Amino acid sequence: MGYELMVYNLDLQSRAERVAALDPAELRRRSVKAAQERDAAELWAIVEAYLVTRGGRGSRVSRHTLANYQQGLTVLLKFCETSGMSLLRPKANEPFHFVRQLEASSLAPKSVQSRLTAARCVFAALRWAGATEAAPFTDVRAASDPVPRTEKRKPYSESDLKRLLAKADPQQRLWILLGSHAGLRVSEMLSLRRADLHLDVEVPYLMVDGKGGKRQSVPVSPTLRAALKSWVAMTPQLPERVMSVRSSRAVEVSLSNLCAEVGVEYQRRHVHGLRHSAGTRVYVETRDLLEVRDHLRHRDITSSEIYVEYARKGKPSVTRDW
Repeated sequence: MGYELMVYNLDLQSRAERVAALDPAELRRRSVKAAQERDAAELWAIVEAYLVTRGGRGSRVSRHTLANYQQGLTVLLKFCETSGMSLLRPKANEPFHFVRQLEASSLAPKSVQSRLTAARCVFAALRWAGATEAAPFTDVRAASDPVPRTEKRKPYSESDLKRLLAKADPQQRLWILLGSHAGLRVSEMLSLRRADLHLDVEVPYLMVDGKGGKRQSVPVSPTLRAALKSWVAMTPQLPERVMSVRSSRAVEVSLSNLCAEVGVEYQRRHVHGLRHSAGTRVYVETRDLLEVRDHLRHRDITSSEIYVEYARKGKPSVTRDW
């Protein structure tokens, strides 16, 4: 764990402890008041304390997860403002109306599910604080996504990757190879430190902060190794981090612009499509789902099964010569 992350986690823990250490009656009083007044800052302090105190990740809960829950709280409070829903005594149908409104908006199904998860967490935090016994979102389900998962974040083809690499600047080249060879997620690319690069050993590898905060080893291809060594040599001004950018949005915009420049489709691929390219290539070359699971560091093999479909979709149509 880097120094910056350690300081962040300690600060998060201290904030949570200040709330959790309150006398139960005082915690209940503050929570009821925050819920009645729809006080976003006070409610977030309670939700954050609940997540750190009772959540499975404790103070190591990711910033991304916290940001999603905080955004979900904002959306829920906006709904309460317009609909009149009480956070202490919600009516039976109001949570269903909340989700139906989200579905009718421009939100993607995955984002609707994320907001629903956040709403459940808000009420779990209020129950933890003693403000209410209501659990109104327990039986609420978002509508299923009509788009097949193989049509989301589709892999880039080998020809697409060659076109991108031909025009990419050195840092863009690194993103493309970290995704399409090493199978890194964008968050893993951005958190990569120079101390994580082990490029001069017999079998070169990276150490990454994977999903759930797990430190994981990732093999490095010869092409990626050369790109990493070149980048490190040309950026001595970056003493700790590998990348010069820290925002996933910056990576997304840069890759989108590069795709537009060379005529490669970006929609329904995005940066994560590079990771899907890695998984698809591993399966095509090995026909072994265990290899895919290990390379992409999936927790179980069911997450790897989609790469069979991606590989099949990449084959020529059976009717091509009819």
